[in-house]
Amino acid sequence: MIPKEKIRSAKHADLPLVLQGMGVDLVSDGRGYHFCEHDSLKLFRRDGIWLYKWWSRGGEVGDGIQYLQRHFGMSFSEAVETLSGKTTAQSDRHNIFDHQASQKLQIQWMSINWQAKSEKLIRASQSFLFGPNGKERISYLVNERGLHLDTIRSHGLGWLPAKDHMPSKILIPCYDSQGRLIRIRFRIDNPKPGQERYRISKGSNSYSPFPLGLSYGKPVVLVESELDAILVAQEAGRRVGVLGIGTTGAKFTPTMVRYLNEKVPLILISLDNDQGGRDKTASLINELHNAINWRVPEKYGKDPGEAWKRMSIDKWVETGLKGYLFRI
Repeated sequence: MIPKEKIRSAKHADLPLVLQGMGVDLVSDGRGYHFCEHDSLKLFRRDGIWLYKWWSRGGEVGDGIQYLQRHFGMSFSEAVETLSGKTTAQSDRHNIFDHQASQKLQIQWMSINWQAKSEKLIRASQSFLFGPNGKERISYLVNERGLHLDTIRSHGLGWLPAKDHMPSKILIPCYDSQGRLIRIRFRIDNPKPGQERYRISKGSNSYSPFPLGLSYGKPVVLVESELDAILVAQEAGRRVGVLGIGTTGAKFTPTMVRYLNEKVPLILISLDNDQGGRDKTASLINELHNAINWRVPEKYGKDPGEAWKRMSIDKWVETGLKGYLFRI
């Protein structure tokens, strides 16, 4: 049984600080905050306790414990543990975080229970992919996405056949730079009209980019799709690190922006050749001082995953790096 005093401490936690440490971007709006991706989701403080209210979801309301349970898939005890000790008195600065504090909060969010269940699902999906019924999905990954078999294996890609009301789907595990699982992305094989092609598993971190081979002083290629990130790392990983943002709605935390601005000499932004990709590219170039627009030539496709059949990904990256050096 959790002591009442610990529950009380969790209820009085500095919820904005905790959420920002998890990579959630918040905007101050006077006495409270709203979420960048959902401006109808508000945080406000009442009687010393941070509460949330989601106006576009029927006015759903609750405290920090309930928010972490409902929207991060935590158990009651996990939510209490994550919030305990993070009181408002300890910090009134919600926009400045050092790397260690942010990392600690993320570890708390990635509960042992979630990690264990997710890794079990990943292993099952790998068995299905390399089993007798997974040949069509392997063919897709190799012939349509340009991935080698050893790349597929090393990145833990898998496939889950249809079951009950759940559609068949490719499974893409995403890990952070310390090797911790941050999310599972699903690519639905045959989505119904109006359904999204890509989804993430419940409890995943949908905000953090998917890093591959990043290191101080090494240029970075920034792409949308995690599969594109794996492809670019496969083809040009000796030249660059790669970041897969997953969606143009993704936001970088202040810590990420500082790292990219201070530790990375050049960022080649290669988001999709569509309006969303163009708008996000313009936004990132304003935020990242060392970034240039380096989308794949539109005649070859909308992203590296389409263009690889018509051009060398490695040569394309090399040209971007040489072109930048020539300009300076």
